[in-house]
Amino acid sequence: MWVRSEYAGELAVLSAWLCALLPWSVSYATPGGVRVYRIHFLYVLFQFVPGVDLGQGPVPFVPVVDGATFANDEAVAFAYRLWLLAALVFALVLAWSIAYYVTDERLEARSPLDPVRVMGALLLLTALPLSVATYYLLVALPALTVPVGVGFMYLFGGLLLVVDRT
Repeated sequence: MWVRSEYAGELAVLSAWLCALLPWSVSYATPGGVRVYRIHFLYVLFQFVPGVDLGQGPVPFVPVVDGATFANDEAVAFAYRLWLLAALVFALVLAWSIAYYVTDERLEARSPLDPVRVMGALLLLTALPLSVATYYLLVALPALTVPVGVGFMYLFGGLLLVVDRT
């Protein structure tokens, strides 16, 4: 593999933090001729209309816990419930990355499972409900939706599962 065994732990931690910062989905819609951008981060939705003051346009920030009640369509509400599930799983990813960062050698020595592979599995477990949520957003919303962060979660999760740990 392209990652050396001794750097797999660092890649696992860096992958988690990078996926935390990337939006899992970016959407562009033009309802009624108005451009609307929606950026879904793991814990908040940020939406805006270019040229409109944030206080006058749509609600600019929607936390993940309010996502399902914010949606006006049942398919979108289901997608946002999957988003909440993925955010909860990703909380485990963040906790594991912090634990691994702080106690890397001790965790590797004591854990019955390889911490790098655990991180890969958790990233894939986060990407799965986000993939289904993206599908429901594509079907329900008249918008172009690109699952940016989901692709990185699959990439990093797969790499961490197959990295050579000799």
